[in-house]
Amino acid sequence: MDDHDRNDGLDQLPPWTPPADLPAFAAFGPYSELGQPTVSVENPAGIHVGAFVKVGAYAVLEALVPERGVTVRIGDGAYIGNFSRITAVGEVVIGEEAMLADRVYVSDTGHVYEDVSQPIKRQGLRDGRRVEVGRGAWIGIGAAIVGNVRIGENAVVAANTVVRSDVPDFTVVAGNPAQVVRRHDGDAWQWMTPRGPA
Repeated sequence: MDDHDRNDGLDQLPPWTPPADLPAFAAFGPYSELGQPTVSVENPAGIHVGAFVKVGAYAVLEALVPERGVTVRIGDGAYIGNFSRITAVGEVVIGEEAMLADRVYVSDTGHVYEDVSQPIKRQGLRDGRRVEVGRGAWIGIGAAIVGNVRIGENAVVAANTVVRSDVPDFTVVAGNPAQVVRRHDGDAWQWMTPRGPA
């Protein structure tokens, strides 16, 4: 976040001391908060939390492959709601000032299901994917973002929407699967009729 984007008076904030019981994150920026109770922080060394971030209570943050270093990045000023889950095998990036409402699920992976003779939990997780939630995006309550997906800058994903493909900047999607409801063309909002896939 550039200095010109910050609110006036930030230089007048009192000194910040991280909580004593904070997991050993790769980074945990000043004035950030980790809501309590937290359900799980898997491999905190693989998670980078920017400044002024709020992670709600009952969150699950998972960087599942420690040898890859940092695979979860949460940008400055982001908000992660209560009961949310962020899971990364490859990489998940939450942009600056993005808002994820309660019960949002963001994952770059899923269970492999190829061998019908084996339980799915024994078949491993998908790899080679990345999820990015763009700067200033708003992800509504109960939404799921899965796979190899980019949510654009200042885009909106409506409540309970399932996103499995990219959402352009300045676009609103809703439904399962996500469909474009409206988008900004640079001059004005355009309502989409009929709706088209994201």
